[in-house]
Order: sequence, then C-alpha cells, then structure tokens
Amino acid sequence: MAIRAPGGGAGLAGFALGKHQLKQRTKKTLSQSLNLTSMVDFMSVIVIFLLMNFSASGDAMFNQPDIRLPSATVGEEIERVPVVTVSVNGITFEGNPVADSQSVMLSEGDSGLEGLEQALLDEKDTFKAVRAGEGFDGKVIIAADEHVPYKLVRRVFNIAAKAGYVRVNYVVRLATKEP
Repeated sequence: MAIRAPGGGAGLAGFALGKHQLKQRTKKTLSQSLNLTSMVDFMSVIVIFLLMNFSASGDAMFNQPDIRLPSATVGEEIERVPVVTVSVNGITFEGNPVADSQSVMLSEGDSGLEGLEQALLDEKDTFKAVRAGEGFDGKVIIAADEHVPYKLVRRVFNIAAKAGYVRVNYVVRLATKEP
C-alpha cells in the first residue's frame, strides 16, 4: 500500500484555506448570549424550595437530628435570638460545638462550660457593638433534648445567667391538646 500525502479528502476542506481565512473562521467572539428563561426558572425553583423548608417562625433553627424536643401544650412564637442546643452528644452555640455533654456531666461547678460562656460573652459584645444605642436585652433560647438530665440544662442556664443572659426561653414541641 502506497503512502499518500494528506489533503484533498471530503472531510479536510479546512486545510485548503489560506492562513488568513483560517484565522477568521476560528476567531471566537467575546460576547455570549445567556438563556434568561432557564435561569429565571432555576431561581424560582430555589426560592420556592427555601420558602417551603424554612418558615418565618424560626423552625429552621432547631432542625438537628440528635435533639428531640420535649412537648408542651402552651407556647408562643419565638423571635430570633442566640440559641444554645443541649443534646446527649454535646452543647452547641449557634450551631458551633462549645462543650461535650458527657465531660460536663462528670465535672463539677462551671468547669467544662468555659467555651459556652466565652461564646455568650462574645455574642453579647457583638450585640452591644452593633446596637450601640440599645440596651442589652439578655435574651437566649435553650433547646434541650428531652433525654438530657435536668442537671446539665440547669448548668447551661446558670452559665447563661452568669454571662448576662437573664431572659431565657426554652424550645418545645407543640403537643396536641387532649380533651
């Protein structure tokens, strides 16, 4: 079989062009058009998804898999304030772990809760810096698992009071009223 030079085939029409013609043919444009319809559809789906998952009542703050809230028949809507969660696994402030529940239960006094106290004090300083004209309201929410010992919840409450958070609310599940 003889070896032939490339070119002259049906699929190789570009090789027959000159250098100038080839540059013009492969030149890329700087402007691209976007299909706004699909982008608007995508954004509306995201907005609907977020609205369906997060209500204005604050339910989004307490969706943690390791906490089962105690139930109550009387309650009121909550407002957005700092949240301390207490579970069997650990203690978190605004979603950030600050202490281990087991080590706090084994310790005496306030030991083991220094991280929580510091986080509360930092939040208090931030509140005062952002709202310089207002007085510190001292509000905090404690969301404790129903299986956490009361001793641990009481110690978290005492640390909050020591840091200046004297208006404490507890988060509960709304139970159905029995007739």
